[in-house]
Amino acid sequence: MKVSFNWLRELVEIVLTPVELADRLTMAGLEVEGVEEIRPAFTQVVVGRIEAIDPPPRGERVSLCRVDVGTAVVPILCGAPNTVVGARVAVALPGAELPDGRQIREALIGGERSVGMLCSEKELGLGEDGTGLLILDETATPGLDLTQALGLHDHILEVAVTPNRGDCLSHWGIAREVAALTGATLRLKAAGPREGTTPIQNLTSVTVKAADLCPRYAARVIQGVRIGPSPFWVRRRLVLSGVRPINNVVDATNYVLLEMGQPLHAFDHARLKRGRIVVRRAVKGERIVTLDGLERPLEPGMLVIADAVNPVAIAGVMGGLATEVTGTTQDLLLESALFQPVSVRRTAKALTLSSESSYRFERGVDPQGVDRALDRVAAFIVGLAGGRVARGLIDVQAPRRRRTPLRLRVERVRQVLGSAVAPPEVGRVLKRIQCLVKPRGSKVLAVAPPSHRLDLTREIDLVEEVARLRGFDQIPTSRPASEVRSAGVSPFWGIERQMRRLLTAWGFQETVNFSFTREEVLDKLRLPADDPRRRLLRIRNPLGGEAVLRSLLLPSLLENLVLNESRGSPEAKLFEIARVFRPQPGAAAPVEVRTVAVVAAGDRFPAWWGTKGERVDFYDLKGVVETLDKIVGVSLALRVAADIPYLHPGQQAEVVLEGDAVGSIGTLHPEVIRNFDLKAVAVAMEIDLDRLDRDRKPQARYSPLPRYPAVFRDMAVVVPERMRAAQVEGAIRRAGGALVEAVRPFDVYRGEPVPEGKKSLAFSIQYRAADRTLTDEEVATIHGKILEAVERDLGGVLR
Repeated sequence: MKVSFNWLRELVEIVLTPVELADRLTMAGLEVEGVEEIRPAFTQVVVGRIEAIDPPPRGERVSLCRVDVGTAVVPILCGAPNTVVGARVAVALPGAELPDGRQIREALIGGERSVGMLCSEKELGLGEDGTGLLILDETATPGLDLTQALGLHDHILEVAVTPNRGDCLSHWGIAREVAALTGATLRLKAAGPREGTTPIQNLTSVTVKAADLCPRYAARVIQGVRIGPSPFWVRRRLVLSGVRPINNVVDATNYVLLEMGQPLHAFDHARLKRGRIVVRRAVKGERIVTLDGLERPLEPGMLVIADAVNPVAIAGVMGGLATEVTGTTQDLLLESALFQPVSVRRTAKALTLSSESSYRFERGVDPQGVDRALDRVAAFIVGLAGGRVARGLIDVQAPRRRRTPLRLRVERVRQVLGSAVAPPEVGRVLKRIQCLVKPRGSKVLAVAPPSHRLDLTREIDLVEEVARLRGFDQIPTSRPASEVRSAGVSPFWGIERQMRRLLTAWGFQETVNFSFTREEVLDKLRLPADDPRRRLLRIRNPLGGEAVLRSLLLPSLLENLVLNESRGSPEAKLFEIARVFRPQPGAAAPVEVRTVAVVAAGDRFPAWWGTKGERVDFYDLKGVVETLDKIVGVSLALRVAADIPYLHPGQQAEVVLEGDAVGSIGTLHPEVIRNFDLKAVAVAMEIDLDRLDRDRKPQARYSPLPRYPAVFRDMAVVVPERMRAAQVEGAIRRAGGALVEAVRPFDVYRGEPVPEGKKSLAFSIQYRAADRTLTDEEVATIHGKILEAVERDLGGVLR
């Protein structure tokens, strides 16, 4: 938020420099991100008063003005249409330099001497209006430097207000903070308007049909206003605050918004059907054209301000074009209200529409400031645009629950801050932020926060205020009151850490994606309609199209691959460890499953002159699965599968733990590759980490290297074509027992003399005993038993 230092000084006494104030506010929790000094880009421009206007010299279209510049009355030729006797204007004296680089000199025009130049605000770089002279306030003193007269030298503080401090989204809110920090006195001009004789009840009525979304709605009526531009000083302050000037009425509502933090709106009273205001929920099919000229459909339940027939504003967000204040407006209905923050936030997000008003309503405004701001803006408008304020105001309020005073233990202050603060000092500090403080015994205070401090709801909030206002630098350094011991790593996170280390060692990089995604990504994965992973947990108020929580991690990683390819990095090995969410029929909450997903695409290693490019394939991820046995402590196996829809039918497998499928591994289905616009073949794996965690064995202990040599024997057996090598390997291990240390398949052969429908599988078998060197006779005996088992159990034949 932009805060004008000059404006702030009108509301509270400040003895600090802008930079010192910025530091003070930052240390108190209101971070000032920057201080910008504002200086005019001209020199030697003063206030002048037009004393007389002579006819134009012969042949000229300009008038000769006699202008009092303080030290003398000088002649200045000027052709502006708004030169009138008595007007205070900006005079650039000889020697002045203007923002466009022009230097002003005394000139002779049509035989007349012109000593200077009368300037428009555009020529001075103070605005866009170049149609006439900049007319100053009648109180401006001739000869006074224009920078001083208009307060053009200013500093703008860029304050980063946190979401819980909506009370600081105004100059008055920042002034309150300055007063609390420095002890200065506040001085807001809070005078109400002078009311006429016509009762407001004769002119309008207000009906609130949604009190849960609009706890308070106040209105005033002003008749006979004159719409026109605002005075320069008003427009200047709006521009410095980042708000575009419109006209004197709209500018007044924006000015008071920036000053007091209460959003306001002005309706053209004549355009309201029957002059009525109805606060209600929108109904199906209603639409409204907002002030930005766009027609917006309203969803049922959105809070709107309506007249007797149609919506005329989106409550708390933006007004409607049909009732905007224009140059022909004569009568106004002013709105000051309190809208429920969640309602405004949902409406603004649903319509993709944000405004200064919605920004404040979403963070909460002062419930007691509604009528004060309404009185302030009514008086301000009369001062700028004239008119008569109808007698009284309409203020519709729902019953409000009184805030219960908070209980603050002085001992709790000491515990949190690490030093004792006397109860009277605690009370004095809290009174500086307008809290009502009453002692309850010698050790407890009853604290009633002011209405604008909606963030003070707990005892710890008050403790924070004591620390903040006394100064965090005033808290003494102290040692911890108790011994700090490391709790170690929770077993719950142990498997995640081990998995990260393993995958990182294999050259994979971790990604972190959002937990929500789009429902249509499951279509890209070819999941059938009855797949349980299509039961998705939906987000009630999604920010966009990503409206469901993930039931699989794989789609997010595939989108990461696509992004890498688009950035010129087709080689990628990625993994993610996160939770997936799977709603269960009849269950109150979804099942959350920790999952690891892995994808790889491109070359296995960076290509260089000494190697040939090798693409990653199924066996890269198979190696990861095989490593899990020793690293994580689980015995996983692969089981051929053909029904995993997003994997290639001939290159997929289930990851099996004790007979149960806990994951999948394989090459992506060609259709999935096309659906995600991937340029290269990719392999993927997804495993249930929670299941691995439940079944993993204790940490493996070190075992010494073998002392005795191994004996190797090869075996080639002819088996049916459909038989998998893993079946033969299992039979070999079962028959060989503990003496079989390793079994490695090394050849597959089809063709003569192997019969059709058969294949030859060759295995290298490694034998070793832990306590002796095996003899040839022992190895031959075991080898024979293995062959018998293969022939008996699998129908294999030694080749």
